[in-house]
Amino acid sequence: MAFRPFEARCLAAVLLVACGGKDAAPPPVVVRVPPTRAAPSPGVNPALATAMAAHIDARCLPIVAKACGCVYACAKGISTDGTRWTVTSAAWKGTPLAATIEPWCVGGACTDAFAAEIVCDGICAPKAADATCHMNKDLECVGG
Repeated sequence: MAFRPFEARCLAAVLLVACGGKDAAPPPVVVRVPPTRAAPSPGVNPALATAMAAHIDARCLPIVAKACGCVYACAKGISTDGTRWTVTSAAWKGTPLAATIEPWCVGGACTDAFAAEIVCDGICAPKAADATCHMNKDLECVGG
């Protein structure tokens, strides 16, 4: 099968465009559109929807002072960089604590806990931390 002059011109034009010649189509324009967020479901606390929309990494865990072995109630922490957490608790009257998440094990029972940078007043008898800490539907940190 022989090429005719018209077919040769068409083939040349196709190759020129496909190989980036001057007649090539411009590259596609990429437009980034922020995702739309659906309205929260009925019964979901607006604060929860706001936190989810802001991609806040929050956890509810017990607080421990590893240096002295003391265990405290469940508290809410907000991630500052993925490994460091700012923890607030009524026990410290709203003063934020710096912490990391580490396992706390007593008698073979382990749970994740906020290992907070707390000055120890004394040594506490080792006890298990509350493994039931969780955020309720109103974004309150509760345990038990």
